[in-house]
Amino acid sequence: MKFRSVRPADAASAEVTIVPLFDDKQAPRTLPRGKRAIVERLAAERGASTLYNVFTHVGGDREGRVVVVGAGKRADYDAERARNIASAGIKSLWKTDAKTVAIHVDATSIGEARAAQAAVEGAHFAMWRPEAHRSKPEDRRLPPLATVTIAVEGNVRDALRRGDAVGQAVNTARRMANEPANKMTPTMVADEARALAKAAGIDIEVLDRKKCESLGMFSYLSVAQGSHQPPQFIVLRYRGRGGKGYDLGLVGKGITFDSGGISIKPAEGMHHMKADMTGAASVIAAMTAIGTLKPKVNVIAVAPCTENLPGGGATKPGDVFTSMSGKTVEVINTDAEGRLVLVDGISYVQREGATRVVDVATLTGAIAIALGNHFSGLFGKPESFVEDVRRVGADAGDRLWPMPLTDEYRNEIKSDIADITNSAGREGGAIKAAAFLDAAVEPGTEWAHLDIAGTFWSDKDRSQAPKGPQGPSVRTLVALAERYAR
Repeated sequence: MKFRSVRPADAASAEVTIVPLFDDKQAPRTLPRGKRAIVERLAAERGASTLYNVFTHVGGDREGRVVVVGAGKRADYDAERARNIASAGIKSLWKTDAKTVAIHVDATSIGEARAAQAAVEGAHFAMWRPEAHRSKPEDRRLPPLATVTIAVEGNVRDALRRGDAVGQAVNTARRMANEPANKMTPTMVADEARALAKAAGIDIEVLDRKKCESLGMFSYLSVAQGSHQPPQFIVLRYRGRGGKGYDLGLVGKGITFDSGGISIKPAEGMHHMKADMTGAASVIAAMTAIGTLKPKVNVIAVAPCTENLPGGGATKPGDVFTSMSGKTVEVINTDAEGRLVLVDGISYVQREGATRVVDVATLTGAIAIALGNHFSGLFGKPESFVEDVRRVGADAGDRLWPMPLTDEYRNEIKSDIADITNSAGREGGAIKAAAFLDAAVEPGTEWAHLDIAGTFWSDKDRSQAPKGPQGPSVRTLVALAERYAR
């Protein structure tokens, strides 16, 4: 699928025209007369359309297919709305044979470049479906789109390129998270990462169990003890400015299946734990976009991958391990395993020279209780860096809500027999999990933790994506790399 931009007057040849319709019922003045008349007639017949509702008119060769998408109030139009309008329009074409589409955007309030990039991302989001393993091709069919044209007056080439890279990266994360655990083991994640790294021109190294032992990653390795699948600690490196150190370190939780271990989960909903590696998928996918866009920044990303299963060798509640930072960890609940792998990932990227660290994880059900399914939890220090991440994330299209993290919570994770414990009661569970990660953050390191347990998956179809994995945080990670480019 290729993207290009043309002046609105030159976009008439596309088979499909996607047009936003605001509550003022005014068709874009840049539309050709015939298509403008179609939009105005639909607006008159249907009234001011509900946000993201789609009306379609199929005309002759001259008009083609006109897809009108409800855009709500014109004053509320922003990049997220532009993204969702494009996605809703493309999703309406799933059962068609459309090869060329023109998307008209409204650049009045957000500018042409921003509107164009959002539309490209939205088009990508709609070109992914979760039914990857259905045997009938028609059940997973997508339109054979070859060219998507963004109708704007100015030069938005860079915006199209960025939207293309970011959109593909989000879909990569969604595809990986959607795979069943038997088709996305730690070794398979590593193989996928190697192929993606090669295509994006970034360096990759995969550390095996023996190497992780030599580095003292016994907190991470404790999670892998019950599985027959070998752990794989994936390291990706991008050096856009050269020199030493890394301006940004990314850490993604890579539990390719989480049964809870000895502290086993209830059976209901456990199948969703195939996507407990969404954090790992997010950082791997984000690095592919960073490699494609080539900002002048050095970034290191790690994905500590393993399964968390019960077994004769599995970690038992009450066991104690030494993490890479040197802190000892008492494992009270083996289902609080994500933090055990993340602390060693955080220590690793700091040891490699990362001055800022952002970790992404489907870490706690508690964050979904607190925030529901529309915001990811945001923790970290110092407050200036946390606010920077929140602002960058909002601008990129990820909704992050800052949460408290004070010494009271740090005191609650102190163990009676070791330095820290991985479980300290249900109250404030998401905050205590963040406090556990904070124990691995060294003085002077800027750190943010994104708990995406409430946003990584949707059980409902949404305007910007079908139900299934949603790919949160990828856009934020790419935008942060660009934010810290020198």
